[in-house]
Amino acid sequence: MDISTSLCGIPLRNPLILASGILGNKGALLRRVAESGAGAVATKSVGPEPREGYNNPTVLYVSEDIVLNAMGLPNPGCEQFAGEIETAKTSGIPVIASVFGRSQEEFSLVAMAMEEAGADIVELNVSCPHSLPRLKGLHLGQIPVETKGVVKRVKQATTVPVLVKLSPNVTSIVEVARACIEGGADGLSLINTVQALEIDPLTERPMLGNMVGGQSGPSIRCIAQRKVADVLTAMRRGELEAVPVVGAGGIESGEDVARYILLGCQCVQIGSAVLKYGLDAFSKCLKELEGYMKEKGYETLEDFRGKSLEWLV
Repeated sequence: MDISTSLCGIPLRNPLILASGILGNKGALLRRVAESGAGAVATKSVGPEPREGYNNPTVLYVSEDIVLNAMGLPNPGCEQFAGEIETAKTSGIPVIASVFGRSQEEFSLVAMAMEEAGADIVELNVSCPHSLPRLKGLHLGQIPVETKGVVKRVKQATTVPVLVKLSPNVTSIVEVARACIEGGADGLSLINTVQALEIDPLTERPMLGNMVGGQSGPSIRCIAQRKVADVLTAMRRGELEAVPVVGAGGIESGEDVARYILLGCQCVQIGSAVLKYGLDAFSKCLKELEGYMKEKGYETLEDFRGKSLEWLV
């Protein structure tokens, strides 16, 4: 059977993409992820200058299905990171550079640096808490007009496809998606982590070094599926221009991959599952996805892409 696909016109051998934030800080690690079976890899979010990030603990395992994190976007800066992109490119699969900035100009400068280093796609992390402007406690990705401005500026400065990673922590994810598409986004990734907090009853204080953070893992999968469905149904109804959607959130099995494709996703991103299963997460999901397709009699991903969305539309 054929599990190949494409994203924004770029061929992928399979729909599994390493999510940003997991093993993406070194080109050699990204190459190992490629060797383990991923169809594409995304880097950790890179900014215009070096950033240390938050104090430990930055990752917290609340339970098997709940992972909290507050990393603080540690990175060496785009100039230093360019070499890691070049190393990752030797893997032979597409490399997606996740970028952030504190202004439209910084977003565009980092995106240009990543394109020059060889990134095939740029993913804008507009849902990080360090993106400016912060208005009344909101981050960039919660303000549609500001998000649109950033996307438009990056599109003017680059030639590679631009994805935008959306936050679930908004009133209407469809309105944010609309702003991105109107700004020129070539595709959307959703969702980023869900706002979360854990208290230690012994010390009687928040457990993360940054106090608050984002939740990932299987516990958010159904939330992510709903957000994905909201955007894709709006596209199917003609309320939004149709662009590729990359599903993310709680994927750790072949059936999970199938769920997102059944909703109409072009690809999926896998993150927390790597913390749980190691690099075997990709071969595990691929084997189980092929098993699902064989049982159902599907020969390609297109045979069942969007099939569940019909019920919602």
